[in-house]
Amino acid sequence: MITDKLRVKEYVDELKADMLDLCHCDDLYTEMWIERAKGLRLVGAWWDYMVLISQAKRYIKRNCPQYLKRFESLLKRVRL
Repeated sequence: MITDKLRVKEYVDELKADMLDLCHCDDLYTEMWIERAKGLRLVGAWWDYMVLISQAKRYIKRNCPQYLKRFESLLKRVRL
């Protein structure tokens, strides 16, 4: 159980580091990032997923607001 929590934390940290590229990359990268983030839901890390998505929205809104609508539309469109 502790190993799983550590893996989830490492994965979330990776996604947080990659969050910086959401403002500078194309739709394909953003879709891949969202798919990776939604993978957290599959392993039962719902809380981590929701916190990560809210942090991503806040980051995009603060640093590159022109991409916020794109991110939100991709978030609704990308399915696992």
